[in-house]
Amino acid sequence: MHRNMTTDFIANEIYGMVMDKMHLKPKMIIRRIQSKYHFNISYAKAWRAKQRVFERRFGTCEASYDNLPRMLQIIAQRNPDSSYSFKEIPNHSGGRTILQRAFFCLGPCVRAFQFCLPLLCIDGTFLTGKYRGTILTAIGVDGNNQLMLVAFAFVESENTDS
Repeated sequence: MHRNMTTDFIANEIYGMVMDKMHLKPKMIIRRIQSKYHFNISYAKAWRAKQRVFERRFGTCEASYDNLPRMLQIIAQRNPDSSYSFKEIPNHSGGRTILQRAFFCLGPCVRAFQFCLPLLCIDGTFLTGKYRGTILTAIGVDGNNQLMLVAFAFVESENTDS
């Protein structure tokens, strides 16, 4: 292990490569470092460097969750008849509150739903990143058989409360 071959150094080296090809495998990062510097890095270090590139470009998961309530408020202010709600739980370790779930519905989508078929499809998909959870969506079908998002929610799991 070379002390200068840090995750930050590797992230700087591969930034453009990862931004061009977001689904780049860590094995390709290992090959790139090997060919350029004649040094082998571990798979874990390559994976961490790729994650560091994503954090630099898109921000951290924690920052995204912290921004969500403000973002929903601004979107609702600019779109009449929109509604949102979120639930936070206290952090027992003394830090900031933790976002437990969030719901959002655009007013224009609700108004458009009155022209859809009298059918509302509700489905969920799992979040597989650093934080687990489920994204629930409510989707309508218009007269042209096109799907239209009516509402969505980020929840901890599919349960009666959420």
